[in-house]
Amino acid sequence: MFLMKRSLFAKILLSMLITTTVPLLITNYISYHTIGRSVKEQLVQLNQSSMAIKMSGITKYIHDVSMLSYTYYSDPELMRLLTRKEVQTPAESVYIKQKIGQNYGGYPEIRSIIYKSALTNKQFIIKSDLNERIPMPDYANHPLAAQENEFNQEYSVVQFNGERRLRINKTFIDTSNRALLGMTTMIVRNTTLKQLANPLGTDEDKDTYIFLQDDMQLLYATPGAAAGETWMDQLRKQSEATKGLINDSKGIYIFYKDDAYNLPITLVKFIPKSVIDQAGKQALNESFTIQLVVTVFITMMAGIISYFILFRVKRILRHIKNIQMGNFDIQIHSKSSDELGVLEDRFQEMIKQLDILWNQQYRYQLEVSTARLKMLQAQINPHFLFNTLQSIGSLAIKKNAPEVSDKLAELGAMFRYSMDIDTEEVRLQDELNHLNHYISLQIGRFQSRIQFNQICSDEALDVLIPKMVLQPLVENSIIHGIEKGDGIGQISVEIEIQEKLLIRIIDNGCGFREETIREINHQYSEPFRNQESRTRIGLINVLKRLQIYYGEGFTWRIESAPFVRTTVALEIPYHQERERDDDESIDRR
Repeated sequence: MFLMKRSLFAKILLSMLITTTVPLLITNYISYHTIGRSVKEQLVQLNQSSMAIKMSGITKYIHDVSMLSYTYYSDPELMRLLTRKEVQTPAESVYIKQKIGQNYGGYPEIRSIIYKSALTNKQFIIKSDLNERIPMPDYANHPLAAQENEFNQEYSVVQFNGERRLRINKTFIDTSNRALLGMTTMIVRNTTLKQLANPLGTDEDKDTYIFLQDDMQLLYATPGAAAGETWMDQLRKQSEATKGLINDSKGIYIFYKDDAYNLPITLVKFIPKSVIDQAGKQALNESFTIQLVVTVFITMMAGIISYFILFRVKRILRHIKNIQMGNFDIQIHSKSSDELGVLEDRFQEMIKQLDILWNQQYRYQLEVSTARLKMLQAQINPHFLFNTLQSIGSLAIKKNAPEVSDKLAELGAMFRYSMDIDTEEVRLQDELNHLNHYISLQIGRFQSRIQFNQICSDEALDVLIPKMVLQPLVENSIIHGIEKGDGIGQISVEIEIQEKLLIRIIDNGCGFREETIREINHQYSEPFRNQESRTRIGLINVLKRLQIYYGEGFTWRIESAPFVRTTVALEIPYHQERERDDDESIDRR
């Protein structure tokens, strides 16, 4: 969040990413569901077409097996024996079994074959799987009763040892009078049905079901397939539909019905939801890959464009910073004619105008200062003043007034220090010496009304600072603090070095009112101070000079409790390397 607030580059990149990715995500979501529905419809159509082809093979197979009983009519001897009302001899029974067994010999999946004569009520077990016995109804002197309903159905499903098998009940009828001669019951394993149904399944969608009759007797199910009651109940309700699908939480059940050869068969194929989703996911992954490449490309282009735009903006910011530091010698070579190029050209013109205005103001102030200095020099010639003070000092010594001579010497030193206009920076030690001369003169004036204390660390004595900083501040304390107060005035100057040079001027005078401190702050913040303002002019002059000299590195504060403690604190940037170089240059001289 902090980076977003401070970085335009991050904002542009994030905006481009949101603008690109949100529509892509929405498109992917819509495409995923659209492709899923389309894939689902295609799977249903393809599987129903495949199921129709497989249905014809399954119904033909079951019909062919059931039609084997009609081969009895092609064997005259077998017909003679089966149509006799007398009980067959053992030899005839063996012949009947052999002949019927030969007719069904081409179908090894037929595990049990039983023929029961309706004329003799004799049962012939031609083939039996694991000695299974099928109880046949009694045909003696009565037709097939209603209670033998399982033999009324030509096709049904039975279970042997937990395995579902197909039962085919085929009646043997006299063609001349349509009289019932007997019935053949076959139990068929689902091995061939499995082969016919197996191509419907794959490794992913292997659940296939075969149902018989309208009551949906489950004849075959792919190993491991679950026969749920819910979807089977829905399938039974759709008895009139020849094809369709049933939705389930795990996937879809596609069904296809056919009643060819009067044999109602229903094929059901289960397609898991994962198979339906796989095509959609595959298309989505391909689309996502393309979109990811596009997003990366857009991000890179946005980054490159943002970099070149922000590079030019940062270049303008660097120029602004140089201008704030007073460097107007800036050359901007813009080769572009776009909005930023026009901005740089206008900025270059603005710099030139500011340089002109600044030089004019600087020259104006310099001329004013020079004029004032010349006026002061014209009024008081320094050599004349020094010679006069020296003559008066000599006269004081002759008249036995050494104190007067000392004060005149201190006053002369002060004039010599302040009138040296060629020196802008002095050592802090020199500034303290000048301050001590001033304090000595003021103590001579106020006698015991002033107490002065000075604390300065030794490493600070060689620091270079602008000239005339301490004395105006102490003078301000005396004039505006001590002179207007009663009792003894206490003034302290504390100087130490930490990260900066710290100077504190402390007194117990009348101090500053809140509105006075606000006015000082206002005058300090003005670009050019009004020379007619007389509010704390010595303090304002010092603060403005230090501001011009050190820039933003200089800070100050005023804390005032009237007649208790008033502190003017200055924090001046200090560069040890600079001071050391200056000392070395002084030593070389």
